[in-house]
Amino acid sequence: MKIWLVNPYGPIPGESWRDYSFTMMCEALADAGHEVVWWTSNFSHHFKSFRSKGWEDRSIAKGITLRLVPTTSYKSNIGIGRIIRDSVFALRAYRRGKKMEAPDCIVYSESPLTFGYAGQKLAEFHGVPKIFDQMDLWPELFEKAFPVWIRWFIRLILLPVYMNRRSNYKKLDGVMALAEPYLEAAFNVAPILRSRPHELVYNGVDVESFRFAMKKSDGLLEFLPDKNGGDLWAVFAGSLGPSYDIPTLINVARQLEKINSSVRIIIAGDGPYASEIKRFHAENGGKYLLYVGKLSPEQLVTLYGMCDIGINAYSKRSNVEMPDKIYDYTAAGLPVINSLCGEVSRIIDDNNIGFQYQAEDYEDLLNALQILEKDNVLRMKMAENSLRLGSVFDKNVQYKKFVCLVEKIGLKKI
Repeated sequence: MKIWLVNPYGPIPGESWRDYSFTMMCEALADAGHEVVWWTSNFSHHFKSFRSKGWEDRSIAKGITLRLVPTTSYKSNIGIGRIIRDSVFALRAYRRGKKMEAPDCIVYSESPLTFGYAGQKLAEFHGVPKIFDQMDLWPELFEKAFPVWIRWFIRLILLPVYMNRRSNYKKLDGVMALAEPYLEAAFNVAPILRSRPHELVYNGVDVESFRFAMKKSDGLLEFLPDKNGGDLWAVFAGSLGPSYDIPTLINVARQLEKINSSVRIIIAGDGPYASEIKRFHAENGGKYLLYVGKLSPEQLVTLYGMCDIGINAYSKRSNVEMPDKIYDYTAAGLPVINSLCGEVSRIIDDNNIGFQYQAEDYEDLLNALQILEKDNVLRMKMAENSLRLGSVFDKNVQYKKFVCLVEKIGLKKI
């Protein structure tokens, strides 16, 4: 089949970031013998920079074309600039797509604020099946960016958006999601989707390649101190912004120093909290909290191989369900200490791979770390369970389900 993927977000192949879900979709479909065109923005949401000066098609691999749609830019993830960029992308992709030969199926993920342009409208124009990827909860997330006292008014303004989303969802031939609550959210908007093809597809990682790379050092992390035999390294890697529980990690490091613990916290990443982390790192000599800055994907995998515990630290304001860190931590076979509620919490508990702590409660996080520090048998058991679970999240396992969904919907219409 000829398949169009439509999504203006995410890093693209060649950019210094982990594989985005749509990149893995492209690869899985191409490996199955299909021809794929991924329509995305020429302005990067992650890096806030332009990828091209205008329209550009890039051949990424056999059967995969990346189509860069010229858009406007924005500086803040929440604001009118982002809405304008999404709208420009949707309208330009729609206008160009109408003039092109019809694909056999369209898989898309786009903000409801664009009223179904471009993925939904292009599929309707060409009369081809359409599958929606429920990656997050928009416009609900947009509402929560406003103070509680004004949300009723924002919801009133967004009423046409909600109504249009419901109408579009009812017309879908199928739906997929990266977490169970997101799939349920789509069902709640349009209950008819329960009777149509649907699939839960976790982002995942290439577990075999990940574990092979974990064993290679090649001087990638020469700047790290030597690890003493009795030390336990607990790693947190991610964007150091307000959605993450960074102040709690710093407070825990203070307590670890006071009790002369064998636990060390390693933080990798960049963001608004970086300066505060650097300051604390300098104050304690990097002994109990070591900041290693932004690492390449290869360096990060090597770091995981040196660590003993993975910390999934999100603040109370976060509503993330299944963060990519979980796939990394389980691929590395790390016990996980987690602050998120919802699906990830259930998975950790059901598979006995770690502990839950209350977000923004440093004493609770400290207690979980101390349990793993003192009980080697428990820690090793959780590590074994985590390693086993990692294979479930292998991207080849997960995206095989995606390919089957697309073929089930698309092939019957040909």
